[in-house]
Amino acid sequence: MSISRQVVRSALSALGVVEEVRYDVELALTEACANVVQHAAYSDEYEVTISIEGAVCGIDVVDSGRGYDEESLQASMPHPNAEEGRGLHLIRMLTENVRLDHHPKQGTIMHFEKKLAWEPQSLIGRLTTT
Repeated sequence: MSISRQVVRSALSALGVVEEVRYDVELALTEACANVVQHAAYSDEYEVTISIEGAVCGIDVVDSGRGYDEESLQASMPHPNAEEGRGLHLIRMLTENVRLDHHPKQGTIMHFEKKLAWEPQSLIGRLTTT
């Protein structure tokens, strides 16, 4: 988990993405990877793909497990004292366009996106304000 998180943090920082957005993406990615490790039945291996198109960062986390329980995905937010069960809720609160798909040969594919905002002094920030 930490390597993926560090790569995302470094890439978004180098691009000049504002800290709040970097934090949201980093936390969502951490939760998505933790879900794989906790819920993928046969393996804790996963692949992370990150793309940036325009002002949107898209992330796919693909595991090699057996899929997911649709009913549990629709569950409400757990009790505040619960020690688990908040991951998908947090991802949905922090990001946009969250979706899960099951691929028979690959496992579960979690996709989410985050609209990026740029630091004013970044190259992209200066280009988009002129």
